[in-house]
Amino acid sequence: MKGEENYYKILGVHEKASNHELRKAFCKLTKELHPDTTALNLEDAKTRLQKVLEAYENLNNPSLRNLYDLQLKNALVKDNEQKHIILNSYSSDSDTKNLIGNRRPFSNGEMFALFLLIVVIGLSLLFAVIFANFAGREVNSIPIWLIQ
Repeated sequence: MKGEENYYKILGVHEKASNHELRKAFCKLTKELHPDTTALNLEDAKTRLQKVLEAYENLNNPSLRNLYDLQLKNALVKDNEQKHIILNSYSSDSDTKNLIGNRRPFSNGEMFALFLLIVVIGLSLLFAVIFANFAGREVNSIPIWLIQ
């Protein structure tokens, strides 16, 4: 946890930054470091972007952030004794009972997209049944290819 490896310094925020401030800093840095928009060397930009992504993933997750903050405090007290602790691992956050893993919750846009998907599928099934009724076919009819 040297000065250049500090996640807060990588994102350019203070240690008490809110999730909104973290997201703002992350978005700003990803725009600056994205290979399509940066003037930096492609490999350098890729490396820096990966560090920014790692920092944001760790600081945005409350339990990983608490673990990281604890490790920062321990590093100040015990300078070289904390080198072997894994920082960027979702397995270290295994106290949750989520079977899928540690995933971020759906955003409002994603929830709306899922709602629209369910509505479209439901309406499609409804129109299929209505179309079958107007065509004079039974909904539970046996397909012709099974009769022959």
